[in-house]
Amino acid sequence: MADKNYYTHLRTDVLAMIPEQAHSFLSVGCGNGRTEEQLVKRGDRVVGIEIDQQAAAQARERGIEILEGDATKISDSLVGREFDCLIYADILEHIADPVALMRTHLGSLKPGGCAIISVPNFRNLYVFKQLFVHGHIRYQDSGVLDRTHLRITTRKMVLEWFDEVGLSCDLVDHQIWTRRDRAIVRASFGLLREFYAAQVLLRGVKPAG
Repeated sequence: MADKNYYTHLRTDVLAMIPEQAHSFLSVGCGNGRTEEQLVKRGDRVVGIEIDQQAAAQARERGIEILEGDATKISDSLVGREFDCLIYADILEHIADPVALMRTHLGSLKPGGCAIISVPNFRNLYVFKQLFVHGHIRYQDSGVLDRTHLRITTRKMVLEWFDEVGLSCDLVDHQIWTRRDRAIVRASFGLLREFYAAQVLLRGVKPAG
C-alpha cells in the first residue's frame, strides 16, 4: 500500500516560493490541504484538485474549495476561473503527460502569474547507486523511487516543460535533507547540489502580455 504521509505534509518549501502578490491559487493534488490552509488563513482563495476522497474531505474542512477527481479529467470545472499561481507539489511525476495537463491549467493562469513545481530529483546519487552499483532499482512506497511514479524527473526536464508551455523560470530550489549532504554541497561551493538534492522546486512565470 502506498504511503499516505504525502497527503499530510506541510510544504514550507513550496510556501517560500509563492510571490507576495499572489492571492488566488490552484493546487493540483493538494492532499488534505495542510499546506494550502496556510494560504486560506491569510485570506487567499484556494481551489484544490484531489483524487483521494478522504484527503479531499479533510481539505474542505480547512476552507479549500475542492474539485474531487482525476486532474486530467476535470478541466471543464476550471472554465472561466483565473488564478495568480498554480501549485504542482509532487504530482506531475504521477501524470502520464504532465505538459498536456499544464497547458490545460495555463489557460486559467493570469498574465504575469506563476506555476510552482516540485518533483523528485532522479539525478540524485542514491538513484545512481541503485542503478549503476547494484544494477537494479528497488522501488519504495515513497521518495524518489516511489513505485507510483510514471515519469523520471530532473531540474532540466522541468525546464523543458516550461519551454514547451511558454513559462520562464525565475527561481530554483534544491532540497537537501541531511546535515551531512548539506555540508558536502557547501564544501563543493554548490557544484554538487544537483547530485545530493532529493527534490527540486522550480517557479515558472507566464508572460505579462
